[in-house]
Amino acid sequence: MSNTGKDGVITLGGREFKRVRNGVDEAEMAVFIDELIKERDELASAKHHIASLTKLAETTIVEADRMAAQIKAETSEQAKAERATLIDEAEEQARQTAERKQAEVLEIANKKANAIRSEAEKEAPMLLESAKKKVWDELRNAVNQQFNYLLEEMESLKQRAAAAQTDFDSKMSHPAEESSAITATSDEESGAAPAEIEEQTGTAVMDLEKEADAATREEGQMPDQSPEPAEVEDQSETGFDLSRLLQSEDWAESGEPQFEVEILPPIHMTRIMEVVAHLDQLPEVANTEIIPRMDSPSILVFLRQEMNLVDALQSIPAVAYVEEVTTDVEAGNGESTKEPRKVRIGLSGNTMPQQKK
Repeated sequence: MSNTGKDGVITLGGREFKRVRNGVDEAEMAVFIDELIKERDELASAKHHIASLTKLAETTIVEADRMAAQIKAETSEQAKAERATLIDEAEEQARQTAERKQAEVLEIANKKANAIRSEAEKEAPMLLESAKKKVWDELRNAVNQQFNYLLEEMESLKQRAAAAQTDFDSKMSHPAEESSAITATSDEESGAAPAEIEEQTGTAVMDLEKEADAATREEGQMPDQSPEPAEVEDQSETGFDLSRLLQSEDWAESGEPQFEVEILPPIHMTRIMEVVAHLDQLPEVANTEIIPRMDSPSILVFLRQEMNLVDALQSIPAVAYVEEVTTDVEAGNGESTKEPRKVRIGLSGNTMPQQKK
């Protein structure tokens, strides 16, 4: 506070006061003091108001921060929920789209597969029939060639046997008055001729049997092949029967088949050939013939003498199931009838309804 003195005036705090004899003017001082008090009160009121505003601002800021955090948390949760919902909806749409595409692809694939299967079903019988015919023709030609060869050998053997028999008969008809040396020679030759005939003929027959067996193993049996010569008994056990040899080619031509063996599916040609080869080796069997059918081929069995075919079939390793079918036309005591006796078999390796009976 500066006091600036002028004549009769004093300045205090920027305010001039008149000088009096005893000091400043009391009235003016009182007014000044009242103004100061008023300014103080205004300042105090303003300060209180400012403090209230500051407190309100602080409270507002805290509440705003709290509300902002709450809104942020709620917004985050809502965003997460919406995101999960969107993801679920997207996954569901993707799944439905994938299923729809998969169904479309399967439908197209099924249509193509059905078309291919239909085409294959149309072509399969023709291809199978063509392949079957080709195989049968090749087998038939091979077996016929082998059989013709065996027939030629048999005819040659018959001619040799007839020549040997003629020579033997000629030597046996020599006059009795020949010299003892000639007679002795004739007797020796006469005794040796039948033995030589037996030996040569038996050897030839055995060779033919071996060749026939080899041809059967290599080529198999044909459904309409020509009948083979029946087996000739070993001459060491039964001796040689020339008349039986000369008539062997006619054995398969006599009578009707006594048995028809029906083969249940599935069909295996290798096992069928094993069954046929086994039956052909039996002395009671004259010959066999295969009747080709797509589902169930049959084997016709021509017997030379009566036998139990069911037992014979049960002993074959390639046969897993045997059943004799009873028919009205079957005669008793195994006698031949107009219709052959029927037997059903299942081949080994197949699933059969029951085991061998």
